[in-house]
Amino acid sequence: MTNAQNNNTAAVKSQTKSRAETGTKAKLQPINLIISQQDLLRNEAITRLRQRMVEEGVDLELDSQVIEAEQTDVGSFVSATATLPFLSPLRLVILQNIDLLRASDERMQAVIDYCENPNPTTVLAITANRLTKTTKLYKAVAKNGLIIDRKAPAKADLPQHVNLMFQRAGLKADPAATKTLINLVGDDLTSLNSAIAQLAAYKATDTDSVAGTEKPSGQILIPVTQREVAELVSETAEVKAWEFSDALAAKDVASALDILNRLTKSEGEGVQFLIVILAASKLRELLTARVLIERGEGSADVLLQQLQSQPSIAKSGKNRAIAPWLAQRIMKQAGHFRTEELREALRTLAEVEYTMKTSPSQLGRLALIRWVLQLQ
Repeated sequence: MTNAQNNNTAAVKSQTKSRAETGTKAKLQPINLIISQQDLLRNEAITRLRQRMVEEGVDLELDSQVIEAEQTDVGSFVSATATLPFLSPLRLVILQNIDLLRASDERMQAVIDYCENPNPTTVLAITANRLTKTTKLYKAVAKNGLIIDRKAPAKADLPQHVNLMFQRAGLKADPAATKTLINLVGDDLTSLNSAIAQLAAYKATDTDSVAGTEKPSGQILIPVTQREVAELVSETAEVKAWEFSDALAAKDVASALDILNRLTKSEGEGVQFLIVILAASKLRELLTARVLIERGEGSADVLLQQLQSQPSIAKSGKNRAIAPWLAQRIMKQAGHFRTEELREALRTLAEVEYTMKTSPSQLGRLALIRWVLQLQ
């Protein structure tokens, strides 16, 4: 680390300590980039920002606006950020899902230009599922605003995080109850939060609940058992079909078979046809990437243009947007395969589909499993 970086780090620590000691609140920044792959973490950051705006005397009913990046145009964005607040010192504009725009999109450039010279009476919050530090937008916000990067808890840390969510809801779960909840619901924090709210509502009306334990803060925590979690929370862990195709792209046969079994169990045999469609789509994406690599045109931008010009690929996944980061991932995944290997996989997958359509469901599933095993 350079001297300049050390000085900057020391300065940040000093400012944080100073605010903690004096009880003062951080100054609102004109631009706030909120990055997280978890909807709950992004929403929590937005909620805190809205609360700070209210503390500054902003009437959010009159002086706030939410914009979807994919659905707006340059003129609408410029107008929203240039509009003066009405009877408030500041105005809040929330621009959602900026990462769905390509770097070359004129709307993205308009946002970058604004970040270089923001309106002092507007607080702009920009949300993204993911955004790398090398992008122009990230650098522009780092220069003139605040970046809030909320990482999802690692798998090993998830039980501890869930326990804190239980506590915030006034509940105390033992390790077995926490593990059961995660197994039933999955790792999506929004779904976990909803399940815990469901448990809290039940415990609030349960006259047979035992007395809770008191935290040092004075909060009473009502215990939740593993049996209550198992009985009250339905098995909602969402196994997305695209996870199957991603496992194939990584040549992770074990994960692909596991996902296939879970999908079949939760959705029925009919889901196997959807899996075949998505697998074929993924193979075509990988084949397109391999061909571009062999031509010496193996860049994510070129691949993105190719994919967006092929409706059969772009529309294969329901509500799926092909963002720049996805093109980068496909290009990386293509490195696991040879061109002929992908062509052969597509040919044999067509045979599997024929078998599924003309044979009993068990034979069709067996053919699909055998096809997956051949990709090792």
